Amino acid sequence: MPESRDRLALTIEDRRAVDDVLSAYALRLDLDDVDGAAALFAEDAEFVTYGRVFAGRARIRRMFASAPKGVHLAGRATVTPRPDGVDVTMQLVFFPADRAPHRLACYDVRMLRGEDESWTITRMETRFMNDEGAWATEP
Repeated sequence: MPESRDRLALTIEDRRAVDDVLSAYALRLDLDDVDGAAALFAEDAEFVTYGRVFAGRARIRRMFASAPKGVHLAGRATVTPRPDGVDVTMQLVFFPADRAPHRLACYDVRMLRGEDESWTITRMETRFMNDEGAWATEP
């Protein structure tokens, strides 16, 4: 990467790469590829859901393996540049395979750009909309 490039500017290629990681996350979970989904996370990443913190790729992978199966329909994401990466907020609707009620969610994601210009998830936190239409971290 050229030294003169503004670290807070995202190129079209950066945005596509970030979007590709977010899409891969949802699709790999839908296809029950827990290893592939976990590989998108840094070794020391955190995943926060329902008020619980899963620290480290191995724990995140175990959480994915035991999570309900279904389809994740992700919406567009806002991507905010940071000096060391990006912060992302994206909406998502999860339709469980067992036909339980769907879940409305927002994901707050922190991603870092590696030396090889690839993007890795370092933190992901989910918020769910409750029956009153308020965002909650617990069911």
